[in-house]
Amino acid sequence: MAVAHAGDMAGHGHSHGPVRSEPRSPWLHGSWLRALWVSFLFAFIAIGISAFIRYLLGDPLHGAEMQEVAATFGLTFWAIGFTVGIGCFDYWWGYIIGSPNWVQEDHSAHGAYSWRDYFKVNTDHKVIGIQYICTTFFFFFVGGLMAMLIRAELAQPGTQIVDAATYNSLFSTHAVLMIFVFVIPVFAGIANYVLPLMIGAPDMAFPRLNALSFWMLPLAGLLFIGSFLAPGGAFDAGCHQKR
Repeated sequence: MAVAHAGDMAGHGHSHGPVRSEPRSPWLHGSWLRALWVSFLFAFIAIGISAFIRYLLGDPLHGAEMQEVAATFGLTFWAIGFTVGIGCFDYWWGYIIGSPNWVQEDHSAHGAYSWRDYFKVNTDHKVIGIQYICTTFFFFFVGGLMAMLIRAELAQPGTQIVDAATYNSLFSTHAVLMIFVFVIPVFAGIANYVLPLMIGAPDMAFPRLNALSFWMLPLAGLLFIGSFLAPGGAFDAGCHQKR
């Protein structure tokens, strides 16, 4: 009876609380350190493949063309590599290759047990909801700063702070940040947090896709902001041009 009781307690410990696993190097399993080197590896590979194809076609890249290719393919695959490195695909990849460490999980132990859990891939709907809301408000303040620069530039006729091209880029980037990285996803964060509680569901459907969708959000916002570093400056489509 004592042995059976101990087994029950052990099983209960595995079903509730943080998931325990053998310690592994943060450079090789899902973490910010792995996301750092994997994201840059993906970017360099993408740039190298595109440059090699151009070389085989007899049209090697030079100067501004290389910068455009690096900005387009490098930033795109940098974002994809980040989701891979942070651990969004570890569970699915372990299943595909038949990893001996792969264990089917019911997500019951994937809550937040410290502040660090909010900076990791987590399938708990409350954690994802808080991640969404905090991230969107960060970009809300960034977009608000751009709005302040726009208003400061409009304080007087002529050019005071930024040139016309930068003004147009600020206007467009402010708009997409406020709409696509704040207004829309902040409601996704609220829904993630409250809807399962309102209907009595244990979690959102497809929790891992839910977690992956969040980690695409900060990358999208950073790509919008990073467009200022691209050759020719950030995009300026659909903006009100200062005269």
